Parts: sequence; C-alpha cells; structure tokens
Amino acid sequence: MKPVFDAAPVNGPFDDPSLYVRILGESRALLFDAGDIGALEMGNILRISDVFITHTHMDHFIGFDTILRASLRREGPLRVFGPANIIDCVEGKLRGYTWNLIKDYPIRIEVFELNEESTAHAGFYAENSFCRIDQPSRRFEEVILEDPLFRVRALHITHDIPALAYSLEEEFHININKDMLLSMGLSVGPWLSELKKAVRSGAPPGTEINIEGAPHRLDELTPLTIISRGEKISYVMDASPENENIDRIIPFVSGSDTLFCEGYFLSEDSGRAMERSHLTAALAGKIAREARVGRLELMHFSPRNRHCADELYREAEREFRGI
Repeated sequence: MKPVFDAAPVNGPFDDPSLYVRILGESRALLFDAGDIGALEMGNILRISDVFITHTHMDHFIGFDTILRASLRREGPLRVFGPANIIDCVEGKLRGYTWNLIKDYPIRIEVFELNEESTAHAGFYAENSFCRIDQPSRRFEEVILEDPLFRVRALHITHDIPALAYSLEEEFHININKDMLLSMGLSVGPWLSELKKAVRSGAPPGTEINIEGAPHRLDELTPLTIISRGEKISYVMDASPENENIDRIIPFVSGSDTLFCEGYFLSEDSGRAMERSHLTAALAGKIAREARVGRLELMHFSPRNRHCADELYREAEREFRGI
C-alpha cells in the first residue's frame, strides 16, 4: 500500500517534540506540536495548514512564532487546535508584536480550543491587526477535523494540566490497478488524483474526468480503483502515567500503523515519571502492544537519559514485543 502520510519527527528524541506529516500528492502538511522547528526548511513550513498542540509548555509551543513569521503572506487559513488555554496563548503571542503594517496581508488564523464539553473558536486576522474575534462555540466532538483525505481525532488526557493526544486517520485507501490501466489504453497522469478525489467525495457516476483532452465518466473509471483499509497514525506526548490515562489512550490509538509516543523515563525512574507526569519507555511499549499498533516510534526523552538512550529503546521494545 502506497502511504498517504509521510510522517517524521522534526528533531531527535532529546530535543523539542514535533511531528511533521506531509500529505503525499498535496502541497500540504500537518504539524503535531510546535517546539523548536528550526530544522524545517521554509518551504516545508509554508506547507503547514493545521497545527495540533498537545499542551502549551514551551518545548511544545515555542515554534508557533516561526510558523507565524513564515505564514504572514499565506492565502489559505492557518488552523490551530489545542487544549483549554490555547486561544489565550495564541492571543498572548500575537500581542507581543506590533502589527500596524499588515492590514493588506491575507493571513487568517483560526484557533480551536478543545475543552472537555465544548470547542471554543476565535479568529485572528491580519486585516484587523490580529485583534481577537470570538466565534460561536460548539459541542466537543472527538473528530476535530474532517477532510476529504483524512480525519483528525483528539483525546483529552492529563499531564498534571489538561493535554491532548491525536490520531490522524485515512477513511479508506485508494490504489490504482495498473494492469487494468494499461489494458484500457490509459496513461498515468494528474487525472488519477482527480479520480481519487471524486471517489472519496462520492461524486455522481456521470461526473466527467478529462484525460488528455477526452472526457470520461466516473463510473467508467471507478473499476480502476482498489479500495483498502486506510492508514492511521497516532501521537501521544507528555501523558501522566496514571492508569486512567493509560486506559483512555489504548483504545484511542488502537490499530495505528504507527504510534509516535513519548518514552521520557526508564521504568526504574517510575517514581520520577509519576512526579513529572510523563510516560516511561516501558509504558509506551505496553500501550503499543495492547493497542496492537504496527510500529512504535519512541520520542521525547528526558535529558537525564542522554547516556542510556539505547536502554530506553530496548525497554520499550521488550514491552512492545512481550519478551
């Protein structure tokens, strides 16, 4: 299965956590947490359409300024999702600068604050110097972003403060039957992306798709598509090791192709892990095993473990594999 999501941590495990997910075939990317993202090239930052913040500790949010500076002349909206204080935090960052020369800039920032019962929404627009405009709130729903290509879910967890975990899911995956493509005398081209979009959106059978100047009906081309299970990626950072948190996370990340999860401490430091509200590497492995994920990618290690990073990986792997 050719993946739709190209996901990779921005930094090493001892640096600020941040996950960059490029949507293949689209000029678009998602960012989960915005710590120091200086390693990202400007072109990759400009692809970011949506930012998902787990909580607003500095190592997860300081990179917002970098995104803002790069995005001032962007045409499309920049959406930011985060926990209970995210609107105030974005407003505070914007108030830290003077915006008297940007009223003709197109950027519009939409911020969604995911509370336990409701989702608050505020807009910050260059045309009015980023003055906060509160929008109507709505009831919180687990699916926070629905897109023709994917959906994003959010889960409320604790890190001594309210925090969030996220999953990114493709509803279903579409491949193209290359043998049938050749037998129909058709060549590979941009029209295949148009075909996939039409199938995903449930377009009418008579929808026309242009192939090298000739119109073709959607129902004639649909047999070229092979539908399979969609890809799922989950992201869990800075979670208190309490049983209530673990019991909520496991079903949420269940069936993930890849789980990106913190492994901040070794299990021998479990007391410190509880005190600091972080998972151990062993707990990350347990979550991955019980959730039956395909692959565990460990992230976000305590600086005190720089001398024993290999043991963090081994501890998580032993628990994940049940050995």
